[in-house]
Amino acid sequence: MNIEKYLVLNNYLLSLFGASEFKDLQKDLAEKSVGYDSEERSYFINVLKSLDGLKRNILPEEKLLGYDENIRDYLKKINTRREPKVLLKYFQYLAVLFTEIYLDELKNRKPELLASLNMFLTEYGREHDLGGWISEFIEGDLSKIAFWMATGSGKTLLLHINYHQFLRYKIFSPDNMILITPNEGLSKQHCEELQKSGVPCRLYGGSLSDISGHLREEGILIIEMTKLVEEKKGGGVTIPVEVFEGKNLLFVDEGHKGKKSEEQKWAKLRNKLADKGFVFEYSATFGQILSEANTQTLEEYGKAIILDYSYKYFYLDGHGKDFSVLNVRPGGVGTEQFQETMFIANLLAFYQQIRVYEEHT
Repeated sequence: MNIEKYLVLNNYLLSLFGASEFKDLQKDLAEKSVGYDSEERSYFINVLKSLDGLKRNILPEEKLLGYDENIRDYLKKINTRREPKVLLKYFQYLAVLFTEIYLDELKNRKPELLASLNMFLTEYGREHDLGGWISEFIEGDLSKIAFWMATGSGKTLLLHINYHQFLRYKIFSPDNMILITPNEGLSKQHCEELQKSGVPCRLYGGSLSDISGHLREEGILIIEMTKLVEEKKGGGVTIPVEVFEGKNLLFVDEGHKGKKSEEQKWAKLRNKLADKGFVFEYSATFGQILSEANTQTLEEYGKAIILDYSYKYFYLDGHGKDFSVLNVRPGGVGTEQFQETMFIANLLAFYQQIRVYEEHT
């Protein structure tokens, strides 16, 4: 199944630069230097503003340069305490730029954004045979954007920049800012990284006192999705979602979780938290949940994924690991012998990894 063709929002943003697929921009940007020229313009924006297919009626040069200046400002903020300083790679820059365009349109030209998306959907759907899977965009579809980006491509830093972007455009004044993670280990990692970037944050420690008065000035509250419940029963560290009243700004790590049948309760709770608010989701594996068999999820993320830099693009850029595929011929081997052989093969592979690590730590 060609998942990419259903990613309407992503393809809309690509079309603004005259690109019909990510590879078109990858070809133009991958070899360019990171950083800024003598006029403090990124090398990427110098390429993008000169593209033949650029929709200059929507993205005139002065607007693109303004976005570029904003992105430089976000980088300065997250780099204040960092050594070495962060410089965005081209795919990270595109993720931030696409978000910048989207939030600007959402804040200042929402009716025009809706109209543009639906006009694009009509033509794009005809050309790519979407088969009616993606319905017309409505205002409620605009309150979530998702990033499908490979592990190691910088989603954590992107989250920090998205925080500053949301505050710049003041989509609304959030009553709570919450980062939902899959487990405590990731919560602690996020807390450490946010602090390095100078983003105010704190971990949920299992007490209501961690929540009370948790307004925007106090930064992002980090909590595991397993600690959220619809209704609290007895003691323990769980917390009912109704505690977070009002409009919430939500960041969701491993955004694909909650869409499998056994995780539906998490998705339901997340949706309650996001009601009337705004959501940023991040995952390397949205492909695991997107299929024509689940039309609701396919439509939801077809309208929400703003950038697809999944593993195949990451690998082609030279960032992935080399791998080989070993196919086993069926027949001639009993189930028990097959299992024992594969078990030994995996033990040997694990032994190799341990030995290489010990010799080349």
